[in-house]
Amino acid sequence: MKNNNKIIAANWKMNGSEELMKEFSQLTRSKHNDIIICPPFTLLDSAKTLLPNFIKIGAQNCSEEEKGAFTGEISASMLQEKSVSHVLIGHSERRRLFQETDDLIFKKVEAAIKSKLTPIVCIGETLSEKEANKTLQVLDSQITGSLAKIEPNKQVIVAYEPVWAIGTGLTPDENEIKETHLYIKTKLNQHFNTDIPILYGGSANSENCSQIISIDNVGGLLVGGASLKKHDFNAICNC
Repeated sequence: MKNNNKIIAANWKMNGSEELMKEFSQLTRSKHNDIIICPPFTLLDSAKTLLPNFIKIGAQNCSEEEKGAFTGEISASMLQEKSVSHVLIGHSERRRLFQETDDLIFKKVEAAIKSKLTPIVCIGETLSEKEANKTLQVLDSQITGSLAKIEPNKQVIVAYEPVWAIGTGLTPDENEIKETHLYIKTKLNQHFNTDIPILYGGSANSENCSQIISIDNVGGLLVGGASLKKHDFNAICNC
């Protein structure tokens, strides 16, 4: 029987506080969707203590290195010790602001899997790439560079986030999302022998979540700004 549960992942980015975490301790779940909250590193302990048991804890990044003289970095094994189960890797902001390449992202994915974390690997095109009709070419390159060398039986999650839609209030239309997710699913099936969930990310909110999540091959949502508002995120978790 097909599992109809969706994955709802919250990326708080460099936002949040102990007070906000206390608010989120009151989240409720009426549908059996898998909920993951990815707060800043400093709030991981609070997340473990305060969040309801049905919420899984994710981190927003990890180092490709296991240990050593890498000031400011945090390894995947350190995250595992903090009861982290998932980690975002290759978010568009990491690619753009910190020049993370597909090769580096691949190494981080490997490090996460080695520490028994589930990587949520982000892929997506910029506005200029979309306007040049290079969306599928970009996705193909990112999947090949960051995921194709992973062992085919490993479990990962992929998040498709059109960069031009993040934080802009813009979203692709239903057909665009459907076609893009089908393309990604087809590419992933060439590399993996397990079912890889594909999340949609990019201005997902409480008003459009039900429509987006019902589209073929959309396995859930990666939520940014709307995940910082308890009422809105609670609605998304139960859409």
